[in-house]
Amino acid sequence: MYRIGELAELAHVSKRTIDYYTNLGLLTAQRSQSNYRYYDEQALQTLRLIEHCKRMHMPLCEIKSLLEQRAESQQAPMQVEELAQLLRRIEGDLLHIQPQLRLLTAEQQEKLKRQLAPSVSALMQALLWQH
Repeated sequence: MYRIGELAELAHVSKRTIDYYTNLGLLTAQRSQSNYRYYDEQALQTLRLIEHCKRMHMPLCEIKSLLEQRAESQQAPMQVEELAQLLRRIEGDLLHIQPQLRLLTAEQQEKLKRQLAPSVSALMQALLWQH
């Protein structure tokens, strides 16, 4: 973790520049209990990318969009894993529900289907048809 002065020195920019980027939302700081701002290694890498983009004459609004896209693409694998975990739980639930559905009479199955949303009713039907 770097304090603002350390980060400025490592990135060869002024503390005021870091303040400005932080206020624009380009950089994120963590506050200590004594209200000091601390920046992590990711902030240093982001700051270096911002400075590189500026040297390429890219406007700050475009740099911000680039950073947002970069953050979203880094979150995507986490979202995929969370979705995979959820689907595994659902699969387990379905394996538990399927035998119970088969114990119902045809009349009970019809009564249950009428109480469910069409998509859930279709899922129920699909579970009943699986062997």
